[in-house]
Amino acid sequence: RRSSDLPRGGKMKKVNTALLIRLCLPQFAVGLFTTMLNNYLIYFYQPSKESGIPNLIPQGRIVLGVLTVIGLIKAVGHIIDAVTDPLIAAGSDKSKNKNGRRIPLMQKAAVPFGLCAFLMFFVPLNYVSGFNAVWIAAFMWGYYFFFTLYMIPHNALIPELVQDGPMRVNAYTISSFFFVTGSALGYVSPLIVNGFKSAGMATLGAWRMTFGIFTAIGIVLLIIPAFTIKEKDYVHSVIPNVTLKDSLKHAFSNKHFRIVTLGQLLENTGMAFFQACIMYYVTSLMGLAETYSVLILAISIAGSLVLYPLVNKFAKRKGKKLPVILGCIVFSIAEIVICFSDKIPGNKLVLACVFALFVSFPFAVLNVLPGAMMADIIQYDTVVTGINQEGIFGAAKSFIVKMGNSLAIMIVPSLVVTGAAAGENVGVLGLKLTAVAGSLFCIIAIFVLLRYREKEVLATIKKASDKKENNCD
Repeated sequence: RRSSDLPRGGKMKKVNTALLIRLCLPQFAVGLFTTMLNNYLIYFYQPSKESGIPNLIPQGRIVLGVLTVIGLIKAVGHIIDAVTDPLIAAGSDKSKNKNGRRIPLMQKAAVPFGLCAFLMFFVPLNYVSGFNAVWIAAFMWGYYFFFTLYMIPHNALIPELVQDGPMRVNAYTISSFFFVTGSALGYVSPLIVNGFKSAGMATLGAWRMTFGIFTAIGIVLLIIPAFTIKEKDYVHSVIPNVTLKDSLKHAFSNKHFRIVTLGQLLENTGMAFFQACIMYYVTSLMGLAETYSVLILAISIAGSLVLYPLVNKFAKRKGKKLPVILGCIVFSIAEIVICFSDKIPGNKLVLACVFALFVSFPFAVLNVLPGAMMADIIQYDTVVTGINQEGIFGAAKSFIVKMGNSLAIMIVPSLVVTGAAAGENVGVLGLKLTAVAGSLFCIIAIFVLLRYREKEVLATIKKASDKKENNCD
């Protein structure tokens, strides 16, 4: 180790909870932006008659007779995002910047990351136009690029900074807490929009004002860790000297990585169907006002936050595999319930609230544990090889998962129009098909994750940790 790699005094600074909180703050911004894109973008640009939002882009299956315009834009965006992931990760892993491999990239991406999220909803023409579609595409693809430029280095920092297993679970719990609370703020958008509308603002302007506020909050939170954490004070890295092709080949040669990545691809894709359609489920299937989506999501989020300490404690003692599988089981059942929600007798609001409580468990485990599970595998690989390739592992996983998500986002807009009445953009049959698809993805994920040998991974990490402690003694 070169002395120039070390902070003054020759020792790395100790990672504490305060540092982890700063590092995890961007997840609040990601929660906000993800909610804007996954929950409201299709709703905004493929509006139902109940929304009051005017059509701004050409509608219907007008691309190859199958895809909607917004579906194609999102799908291509995810593909671009997935392709840039390994390129940026490889550059980050091999960076020799004097300020570190990760932080300098985060500094460059923070502001444009947030601005692109906002500008997607601020098309220049307030009527149907192909130019609006081009505008959305440009800023969506820009968003995905800057998302990658910021989040790939950011996500690589956590396994680099946190070597202790229990503290790693804490780190991903904090990270998930911020993501969920950021998402929760995003979920109250209908209430905020309604407030602006009550003050006399037009529907379109109300939505844009809401997203403008979210963008300002998000940019501030992205900036804080990028400009307040001195990476070199906490991390000493062994820089890989292999090519991008070899790095990717190495990542996918890890059997544990392959299994968990495929499992996460499937469960994330199932969740993507749910996130993209939640507003439709509330308004079109259950017949409730869109503002009730806030109550429903608030119940599920509050329930998941209550479960966080229990999930955290269980994962530290028994591992992460079992609760993740149970989460997939519960979520797959929940998606099937959605299919029959319009036929179940009784008060629909009560049904929706019970459903929200039911999905709080999968929300808790699937937000916290998959990231910690992947961090275990990354540390396992570092122990076995002696080389830090956190970035490329994160990018390889991201590539696979995002390709799956791009498929979901491509399919959802095309499915929801199935069975739609003339002049409308959403059909009941199409919404039920999205729920069935989401359930099937989660069921397949269960069978994949059952093959993951978590005990082998954790035992190898523990053995290396014990050996390190004995050498220090």
